This record gives sequence, structure tokens and C-alpha cells, in this order.
Amino acid sequence: MEASYTIPQFCDAYHFSRVHYYTLKQQGLTPRELRLGRRVVITRRAAEEWEDRMSSIQQQNKKENATNE
Repeated sequence: MEASYTIPQFCDAYHFSRVHYYTLKQQGLTPRELRLGRRVVITRRAAEEWEDRMSSIQQQNKKENATNE
């Protein structure tokens, strides 16, 4: 795993498009971004925290769907 990612690198690493990334960003569901001048990077720690957060959201949604059935 890289020490940090640009947004295109992050999208490639997690196998989704930049369009999807920006859709998630509008929903507040992207990892924390670090701005270095004009460059935006996502640290490995931020990517790992994002993975944990997305997993928690997914598990919560599964529980809610099971309750509603």
C-alpha cells in the first residue's frame, strides 16, 4: 500500500471512478484529504480510517435491512 495517494491513485487502488469519488464526497463519504499547495493527497491512515467507516456503514445498513424484512 502506498504512503499516500492522489485522488486518481486512490480511485485506482479501490477500483472506482473519479466521478464516483466526487459523488461520495458530496455525501461526506470520502477519506480526509490533505492539501499540499495545489495538490490533494489522501494519507494511508486516512484511507484505512475510510475503509473502517465504510465497513461500519455497510454493516449498519445490512442490520437495518434485515430488521425491515
